Amino acid sequence: MKTKRTTTLLKVALSAIVLITYFTFPQVALAQSQKGELRGSLTDAETKEALPYATVAVYTAQDTVMVTFRMSDDKGNFKVPGLPLNQQLRAVITMVGLKVYRKEFTLTADKLTEDLGQIKMEQSSSMLGEIVVVAEIPPVLVKNDTLEFNASSFKTLPTALVEDLLKKLPGVAVDGGGNITVNGKTVHKILVDGKEFFGSDPKIASRNLPADVIEKVQVMNDPEVLRRDPDMPVGEIPQVINLTFKKGIKKGTFGKVYGGAGTDGRYEGGGILNAFRDTMQISVLGYSNNLNRPGFGMSDMRRIGGFDRSGMNSIMMMSNGGYAINGIGFGGMGEGIQQSSGGGANFNTVTKNGIKLNLQYFYGGIQDELNQIINTRQSLQNDTLNTLQRKDKSGNSNKHQLGGKLDWKLNSLTDLSFTPSLSFTNSFTNLGEFTDTHKGTTGPVNTGINDTRQEDEAASLSGNYALNRRFAKKGRIFNLNGTYDYAKVLQDKYSLARNSFFEPQPRTTEQDQYRDNNRYSLGIKNAVSFTEPIIKDLSAVFRLNSEYFNDENTISAFSRNPETNYYDLPEDDLSTQFDRKGWRNYITTGLKWKVGKVTVQPSVRFTALTIESDFRERAPIEQDYFYMFPSLNLQWKEISLSYNVDLREPDAVDLQPVVDNTNPLFIRYGNTELKPTVSHNVNLSLYKFDMQKGLNYNVFVYGGISNDAITRQRTVEANGVQVTRPVNTDGNWNLNGSARISKDFKYDSSRKISLGAGVFGGYNKTLLLLNGTESFSKRWNISPSVNAGLNLNDKFEFSQSLRFNIQTNNYEQGAFAAQNVITRTSDTGIVLRMPKKIVWEANFESWYSSNTVPGIQNNFGRLNAAVIFLFMKNDRAQLKLSVYDLLDQNISVSRIIRENMIEDYQTVTLTRYGMLTFTYNIRNFGGKVGSTSGNTLFRF
Repeated sequence: MKTKRTTTLLKVALSAIVLITYFTFPQVALAQSQKGELRGSLTDAETKEALPYATVAVYTAQDTVMVTFRMSDDKGNFKVPGLPLNQQLRAVITMVGLKVYRKEFTLTADKLTEDLGQIKMEQSSSMLGEIVVVAEIPPVLVKNDTLEFNASSFKTLPTALVEDLLKKLPGVAVDGGGNITVNGKTVHKILVDGKEFFGSDPKIASRNLPADVIEKVQVMNDPEVLRRDPDMPVGEIPQVINLTFKKGIKKGTFGKVYGGAGTDGRYEGGGILNAFRDTMQISVLGYSNNLNRPGFGMSDMRRIGGFDRSGMNSIMMMSNGGYAINGIGFGGMGEGIQQSSGGGANFNTVTKNGIKLNLQYFYGGIQDELNQIINTRQSLQNDTLNTLQRKDKSGNSNKHQLGGKLDWKLNSLTDLSFTPSLSFTNSFTNLGEFTDTHKGTTGPVNTGINDTRQEDEAASLSGNYALNRRFAKKGRIFNLNGTYDYAKVLQDKYSLARNSFFEPQPRTTEQDQYRDNNRYSLGIKNAVSFTEPIIKDLSAVFRLNSEYFNDENTISAFSRNPETNYYDLPEDDLSTQFDRKGWRNYITTGLKWKVGKVTVQPSVRFTALTIESDFRERAPIEQDYFYMFPSLNLQWKEISLSYNVDLREPDAVDLQPVVDNTNPLFIRYGNTELKPTVSHNVNLSLYKFDMQKGLNYNVFVYGGISNDAITRQRTVEANGVQVTRPVNTDGNWNLNGSARISKDFKYDSSRKISLGAGVFGGYNKTLLLLNGTESFSKRWNISPSVNAGLNLNDKFEFSQSLRFNIQTNNYEQGAFAAQNVITRTSDTGIVLRMPKKIVWEANFESWYSSNTVPGIQNNFGRLNAAVIFLFMKNDRAQLKLSVYDLLDQNISVSRIIRENMIEDYQTVTLTRYGMLTFTYNIRNFGGKVGSTSGNTLFRF
């Protein structure tokens, strides 16, 4: 009751703040009262066709300050509302390749609308920049497939970063995690002056580059992805943002150093420095904290050195606010309480002949502790099985990575790139597990204590190359690319298990075992593609893919000898040597046909798969498969439709012919007879942004049917031991979809309200094999959400999001009891910047789940609050006093429905602490631009 009462009081308080703001800033409510409007339509004077996506900007005539702007719609019509009365205004209409149109006018109470009628825009032989005065540079331009924003048209605070600038751009959305979308499409890379200056994670640049050094923000389809796959559906092409610096900003240093101390021994500290001179960049960083979060945001990591540029292949994992890149943990990854430390350096340069070079080294280390309760409730045919697990884990991991990248533009039509990477990892884990299993009808079934100690050493050498060749003949394209990956993992695992069984008769067992598991893998992939235009709007496409793989897995198991106290008693039944190698070869032929606004790409893929598996215990197995799969891509305006077939062979661990009984209560078998899985997939997408109305909406539907899917056949024995074995099954399919709509209400350049709503839903039908019973599990999932945001001249910001997740799981013929769960999450944030030099922040998160079992908390609320004091010139220093989990209610709770079970997780995590942190932002640039020059500290 205390939690619910506190939550209610907080919501009342937040509502009161909103009401106070409403009366404090009454101009928001009256923003559109007594306002005028400009309207008209645009056509090309020469072709007589309508002109969509022209920029219509309105300025004050006296001092040329932009009031607002709009874009013309598909029919060339435009409407600019919310204009002030009794003030001389100037309309400036611009479009690439056309002369600028200007018109001065004044609106009054008697004349609320200025109708310019039909405007015929004339062709221009001059570049736009030559005929537009600096003060009237259009806020937005559309250049072919590129959307270009003029940064100076969007007001930001002196201390603002690129992320703050992006939030003000129409059609651009930035969520709380820093993920960026443009018109509903994800941005996966930020360039600076056309170069991958900060790697391919956009958050590194967006959360570290100051906004006031940026002149233009350009949004486009990723040209590198299009070179690798020219026939990719438009809706699937990732977006790229290119930031261009203002003149004079070609030399400089930026970064930050920070340090903080808190209660209960909490601390954080680190520094990141990025120095560049024209085409050269040097970056260094270091950090350490015990706050369950990365030492730097993902943005920091890539911003600093372009870690993606260095050939790391960008394999990312994210969890609980933390992340890992290619196995390097940066903190906050996983569950429990963690201490993370790391450091590295990065070097980028461009030679005189245009070769881009990168070298990079990084070290990441994590020490973690985990205390967790997992309650699993299984529905059996005539009973229920409840398993309670308590985990106590500690460990550490360390990884060193050295990488580089070479980009070489051989000539105007040919590009070559090569990215090698080398890494070394070692880790150590101690895990203690207590398991208690009951049946609903008979009571206790078994208990167990399992202590495990595991040591891992790993090394890998990987990289990729790409050669892209365009020809003078338009539409003729040649691409050659490939990857290589060699990895070695040496694992030593010691397990001591003591188990007591109460059914069918009482008994106690003990197992003391050592497993030496060595894994080696080699993969080489090469792909060639060629596109040849046949006639206008019709091209032939040819692709050849050849992939070689070789996986070796050796397991040697031993029992402890009570006489010698060494693990020298071989367990031949648990030992094996497995070697799998083979080839995957694809030949794809197809056509690309463009008819008006419709592009159709039918193709056929021929696949040959050869696998040879060698086992120590039995004769080799040779498998040869041949498939012919059709595919289709269709594009019409903003709608994309695609159909394709995927082929995936079983994982090596699923093929192992020996049992894994390191935990005698959960035993896993392999299956040497597994076949590759064939999946038929369909995708339908719609992405639309109405610039005239500021409305953004998208719909995405995808589904698939899998033949020979890998399914875990399970058996729950009378004594509660659970045994799994992978088998091939048919009839598994899924259908998922999402839809989202959002709208920005921008009354002028300083006031903005954002509203959004979305829904995600899915249906999955999967075969469940349990104790000899076959039944299809039918799982429904629907997750509606709403969000709202308010920004008043950057003085006051308010955000609210609410999400529900409803899951239900039914079974054919009622073989098992139906499972249902509802969860609700809410997130409320407030930022208040007053009085001057002081920033107040508060964030409240709440979580609720239905039907949790006794002992697992079903709701919690977490309130974080902070006050920030800005000082020194240009606010480059700040002192932040923050309190984490002010209500002291924080826990980590989650619920999962799968197969015939509901799993509840509750994890010990950080509780309330206070922290005082000092941060100094380094902003040193060669040119005097805004507030960025004049740093007396950290000069280079």
